[in-house]
Amino acid sequence: MKKTIGYRIRKLREQKDYSQGNMATELGITPGAYAKIERGETDPSVTRLIQIAGILEVDVASFFKEQPGAELNMAAEPAAQYITQPVSRSEFKAVVDTLHQLKIELAEVKKQLSLK
Repeated sequence: MKKTIGYRIRKLREQKDYSQGNMATELGITPGAYAKIERGETDPSVTRLIQIAGILEVDVASFFKEQPGAELNMAAEPAAQYITQPVSRSEFKAVVDTLHQLKIELAEVKKQLSLK
């Protein structure tokens, strides 16, 4: 999931023609730290996602869903190779747990956005 979010952030950043350096400066972090977000090596907090969305002038939800007309490069998404393969109970549980956590975080984002 982190890699998918990072990939979508990168695509939105590129659409705005912003560099990773510009994003890092706006966020007050190093370019290396920002690059880790886009590569899915760092799990960005809800607060960080809100900051990134503000800079890119998009809704935070755009990081979690495909935009109409936007195609994700499935070759760039390693998880895509597992779609047609069976998963174990523990893998399935991990996915369900992640979805549950995202649901909680999304509710928190909506709450924070409604306070603005």
